[in-house]
Amino acid sequence: MKGMPASAPLSEPIDYEQVFAHVPVALMVTRQRVITACNQQFMDMFRATSEALVGQTVRILYPNDVAFERFGARVIPALKKFGRITEPRAMQRTDGELFWVNVTGVSEHRDDPYREALWFFSEMGVATSLSGGASSANKLIAEAKNSMTRRERDVAALLIQNQTAKEIGIALGISPRTVEVFRGKLLKKFDAPSTNALVKTLLA
Repeated sequence: MKGMPASAPLSEPIDYEQVFAHVPVALMVTRQRVITACNQQFMDMFRATSEALVGQTVRILYPNDVAFERFGARVIPALKKFGRITEPRAMQRTDGELFWVNVTGVSEHRDDPYREALWFFSEMGVATSLSGGASSANKLIAEAKNSMTRRERDVAALLIQNQTAKEIGIALGISPRTVEVFRGKLLKKFDAPSTNALVKTLLA
């Protein structure tokens, strides 16, 4: 039709670098847990430039060393068995803000999953499937994480940082008493007997 743009020839090769760069999903490629590539959506999500991310270990994306080590060790069995894993986790933007995301990791190297892997990120609240082959206990934890309200996620992320009710209240603009109310809800939701147990579960 007149006025319609001409279609690209079917024989024209697809520019996969451009597809990766601009697809509306946050994507990251890693080799041995070092960031080797990321797209614009990923940079926007973590509020960073490519120069600030590429070449760094993924530790830069986690709130602390414990989270980095635990998440890193836990995904290995699923990646070796299924080649992919999907789970919710707390992460940190480069400006220090903590937030919750659903992460899907895919690796074709079953013998050494971290040799090279592709990761998809979406902010918590977007429905995703649970990890393939996850135990019933892990599924219940994942469901509890996905059911957290926004304010519960805010409080949980700061509890992981070992902040007090007063510190969390100042950070979120709420009273320490309100923080304790949300902490109580989280303890009940995750069936945790203490804050330490809750943090361990949140990082599980």
